[in-house]
Amino acid sequence: MKRLLLLFFLIIILVNIGCKKDNNNSSEGLEGVWELRSAVSMLSSTYPPGNGHIISFTGNKYEMKENGQIIRSGEFKVEVDLTAGESTCLNIATGKYKSRIIYDNNATATKTFFEISENRLAMLSGCFAVDAGSSLEYERQ
Repeated sequence: MKRLLLLFFLIIILVNIGCKKDNNNSSEGLEGVWELRSAVSMLSSTYPPGNGHIISFTGNKYEMKENGQIIRSGEFKVEVDLTAGESTCLNIATGKYKSRIIYDNNATATKTFFEISENRLAMLSGCFAVDAGSSLEYERQ
């Protein structure tokens, strides 16, 4: 009986650990400094390395800079949000853009979704069909 009970608790612990690994509710991948490479809204722009448009994430703090000047800073958190397609009015593949950044505890602001792939950070916000939305792509520095 003790072995069965021990096995039961071991299975519960392993399942719990496994579920936590699948949780995308983390800012871990965002940590670091990112420089803007492209922006698409009503117009499309590309930015060369050294352009000075920087966003950095440290712990739960963020800082946005243009040419060395801080233009915005504060706290952020990441939440799992599966409404990227609805919020951006785009047809987004299942499993993409599942994470949302909430800046300065403002959950009612336009949603900003992100994906990280190797050294690339892609962000989507706004409804592309209504207000042109925006797509930003950053490169890790």
